[in-house]
Amino acid sequence: MNKKGLWSSPFLSIFLAIFIFLPSYLNGSDWPIYKGNIYFTGNNDEIIVKNNNLKWLFQADERTFNPIVSDDHIFFIDKKSMIYCLDEEYGKLLWKTDIKKISSQFKAFSRAAGKVKYPLISGNLLFLTDPIAIYAFDKRSGAVIWARTGMRIEKTKPQGLSGRAPLPMVDGIYSNPIIHENKVFYGTRNMFLSRGMRRGDIKWDNRDIKSYSGFPTFYDDMLFTQSMNYEKGHYIVHCIKEDTGKEVWSIKIEKPLKIFPPVVYKKNAYISSNKSLFCVNLKTGEKIWIKEYDNYITSNLSFTDRSILFSIGNSDIAVINPDNGNILQLVKVGYKSSPYFVTTRDQIYIAYNEQSLVKNRRITYGRLKAVNFSDNQTLWKYKTPFPGAVSQPVSSKGILFLPAGNYIYAIGTEYYSRPVDGGSGYAVVPDKKGRDAEPPQPRIHVQKPHLPKEIEIRELKIAIKDKNNQPLKAQVEIKKRDRGKVVYSKRMHIDKSGIIDVPKGDNVELLVTSKGYLPKKETLREKDKEKNIILDKIERGKSFVVNNILFEFDKAYLKKESLDILDKLIGILKINKALKVEIRGHTDSVGEEEYNQKLSERRADSVAEYMIKNGISPERLRSIGFGELKPIATNKTKEGRILNRRTEFYIH
Repeated sequence: MNKKGLWSSPFLSIFLAIFIFLPSYLNGSDWPIYKGNIYFTGNNDEIIVKNNNLKWLFQADERTFNPIVSDDHIFFIDKKSMIYCLDEEYGKLLWKTDIKKISSQFKAFSRAAGKVKYPLISGNLLFLTDPIAIYAFDKRSGAVIWARTGMRIEKTKPQGLSGRAPLPMVDGIYSNPIIHENKVFYGTRNMFLSRGMRRGDIKWDNRDIKSYSGFPTFYDDMLFTQSMNYEKGHYIVHCIKEDTGKEVWSIKIEKPLKIFPPVVYKKNAYISSNKSLFCVNLKTGEKIWIKEYDNYITSNLSFTDRSILFSIGNSDIAVINPDNGNILQLVKVGYKSSPYFVTTRDQIYIAYNEQSLVKNRRITYGRLKAVNFSDNQTLWKYKTPFPGAVSQPVSSKGILFLPAGNYIYAIGTEYYSRPVDGGSGYAVVPDKKGRDAEPPQPRIHVQKPHLPKEIEIRELKIAIKDKNNQPLKAQVEIKKRDRGKVVYSKRMHIDKSGIIDVPKGDNVELLVTSKGYLPKKETLREKDKEKNIILDKIERGKSFVVNNILFEFDKAYLKKESLDILDKLIGILKINKALKVEIRGHTDSVGEEEYNQKLSERRADSVAEYMIKNGISPERLRSIGFGELKPIATNKTKEGRILNRRTEFYIH
């Protein structure tokens, strides 16, 4: 282990450091790891994509890769190493930056080859690596904050009487980075290392780990990464401490054709290699079981809805039982279709390639389909209107962003059913002679977008108190939605009581927070002239009903309206790191008891996994379902059944 080593010599540290300003690191939603979170689902908000409506598309300069979403913006790269930032709602280009211009100053010292890796976001910083350096950008403007590259000294060939001369070389970066606990972790050809997010300063390096591809993952204070020694033919998975880089355990397994990272679930780590899947103890690395399949594992593992998923034979998606590795379901995609996927509970959105014969030429087009893997039912399909192979998609707020060819497609809108103004729209396609031909017609029904009416305002008298009737100072967020889209949003401070402006009409949301108290969300009706809101003090050993955690009817899919109060609860847990929470799901008594029991369990799981995906340790959460067994009101009335369908948080 070395905290200086190669990095201490002035000849061995070349870096660009452009400090424009030090941005706020606590603002903004994070995208901390490839596919978004420690479960590699490609989705951080548990919102399903309901249809194949095309919202907008954007044409880049070259083939597109690796989109991620943060704070209403889409970030992705293209084959020419350009980073793009688009407005999530309309597909408008906000900025783009050429990474090659930044890395060119290092080029003379590098022999490394490869492509730009997956972008990551923490706060207002965007991180990525190419074979030469690691970069931090301001995600709001694309301005570079810092860039770092590691150097090593090689020797030249003999130079006459002078002998061999020192030759500084850039140490090639072959693995993707991750972010955890305000540090960036990644591997080079000769070491694995940690840097600070703010300035890119090195924290530690481990030279026993030689990274050639893939990327690390994390679980609490542990990191999991891979080391491939091609000279000796050894492939080793390492578990190391996040703060020091010291090894906890390592396991040597069969050398894979392609390196994929482990996924961690319920105190076990799952590692793939060729046709085999290894389940090992998270703390010790001891093998629990090994399962061999009929074909090669050809994607990263992904956990969702108490199952692990991966592509098999580069053709289909296998859904397996984490307890023993047995295949529960095989979702057929197509022979050598190169599928990528995003998961939300038991729905999987599969992007794959399919060739079409166009004037005696085989042209690759992108395909997308949504499948409920619990019963293998196809829910909807989409075909890209332009040729080009797909890469890893991502979904956010019920919209799936598909990179295919030179395009990013935004699919799944509920309130538009056509490309909207602002995106690049349908590109002009050249004919055989290179002349501009007529663009293809949209392959969806065209209608005018739904535009919300002008918001009318009224006054509401409001008072915030605790259970002892003592007035509280609080923050109030007011929202109005139209067809799932937020059309009015305002935040204000309330000093115990007052009169506030709210939109007219029903279904106006009030989200109230006060330090030391659980947040509460209330829904206003037009007839409400005043509102008294009682907040619960955060106390260990007590259970609290959290209102307005809403699910799709008869399903365990969270609704968009649930996310803001869950985000407030996540914020409380991030500040109060000693707190642990048991999430309890309850239903009414309509339907079979066994069905209600499973539904309550899956709904509690959904809440827990949303919180895990957004930065809360699985060690601090437990999900449990009680079905219809613990009603708090009668099930004979509609009002009583509404009260019984609830989510409780028990605080430890």
